[in-house]
Amino acid sequence: MTDKTEYPELQYNEILKTRDTIHGYAKLLGAVRGSMTPPQKDHRHISLRAGPAGFRTTPIPTGDGHNFEILLDLVAHFVAIGTSQGYTWTMPIEGQTLTKFTEDVLSELGKLGIDPKIDRAKFKDATERVYNAQQASDIFRFYSIFDMVLKEFKGTLTQETSPVQLWPHHLDIAFTCYTESGSLITCGFLTGDTTIEEPYFYILTYPKLVDISGIALGGKAYWHTEDWQGVILKYGDLIKADSPKQELLNHLRTTFEQVLEKI
Repeated sequence: MTDKTEYPELQYNEILKTRDTIHGYAKLLGAVRGSMTPPQKDHRHISLRAGPAGFRTTPIPTGDGHNFEILLDLVAHFVAIGTSQGYTWTMPIEGQTLTKFTEDVLSELGKLGIDPKIDRAKFKDATERVYNAQQASDIFRFYSIFDMVLKEFKGTLTQETSPVQLWPHHLDIAFTCYTESGSLITCGFLTGDTTIEEPYFYILTYPKLVDISGIALGGKAYWHTEDWQGVILKYGDLIKADSPKQELLNHLRTTFEQVLEKI
């Protein structure tokens, strides 16, 4: 069956400045969540989740029986704070410097008596930012689509798995599988980085595989071995398939099964 999903077609160099702006803002949300959420396995307390319109912290406890959440809305283009007591605050995203964005968000939290213990020096950056609203929505569309596909694939596994989550430090959305041998297999997606300057999917193992012989990769998937080891499938190659979603699910399943036999 033909995949009817509309896949954005964006070039890494075109979206890079807007993507970097989102990245900086997401790091702040991760820092706030990490500072006030009880520690979780594999640092999950610093990760974010994909919502219908953007990235969210999920509820963060305030220590008095209440909670709050921060949403980075990349469809309507605002950051919002909402509390379990019914309070809501929003601020338009206009490409503010990271310094101003941080000051405004933390100032509003301060008015609510919420004081995250974060290293504010990490968010002092007065560099002018670029925020193209259409690109921001398309960037989130990438993550939203593959958040759902990764969840669908994760649901077919019998092993223990983490949630599908967005990691602010690298801006990748991923989940990890915990195998009986104690090794980890992580499947994820991101819009590109300095290593691979285009959107791509990856499958990584920890510890890395010593023997990758005999693992057959379909289509345009390949082994990446420079600086780090993993199976890569570029987004640009995926969307050439008649059904990109099914192609990706097949890639994840067949590669995962073969990697599982090697660890």
